Amino acid sequence: MDEPHANPQPNLRPMTPCPGGAPVTRKRFLQLLSSLFAAAGLAAVTGRRAVAQEPLRMPAPKRAWDKVEFSYPGAGKDFPGFAVRLPDTAGGGLSAVCRICPHQACIFGYETDYETVGGIIGKDLANPVFFCRCHFGTYDPARDGTVLYGPSSRPPWRFTVREEGDDMIVTGIEAGAGNVG
Repeated sequence: MDEPHANPQPNLRPMTPCPGGAPVTRKRFLQLLSSLFAAAGLAAVTGRRAVAQEPLRMPAPKRAWDKVEFSYPGAGKDFPGFAVRLPDTAGGGLSAVCRICPHQACIFGYETDYETVGGIIGKDLANPVFFCRCHFGTYDPARDGTVLYGPSSRPPWRFTVREEGDDMIVTGIEAGAGNVG
């Protein structure tokens, strides 16, 4: 009869040390992982916004359909953006979006010659649009960036912005901004 095989002892050594020198045990790893999932859940509940270290303040666009371009400092990456003053007929206020196209990360523009864009995409447009020349992605700033045409499955990522006097203050960007595919 064969000899019974001895059960191997589990490897109880700690994992690779953290930068501070403390070993990461299985228990500590699971605590960190659960904290990560809790933070992700909190981000979903609180509007999924990533906040920069310092809010970005600049003059707001004044007249209907005027735009202001800016670059928002994110975590390890700057996000190019537009803020467009909406007319009262479109709800007023600002539409502030990241210029990185959600389809394939091209940088899109703001087109006030919407009749020409409408001719390119074969649609009658009623107002200026965000337009990506790579694959003709067209988004309506008057309807919160709704996709009007093109291969994108979602509108552009939004910035959190508020107005104070003649200024606008950008305080965050939608989670996942710039991540395509």
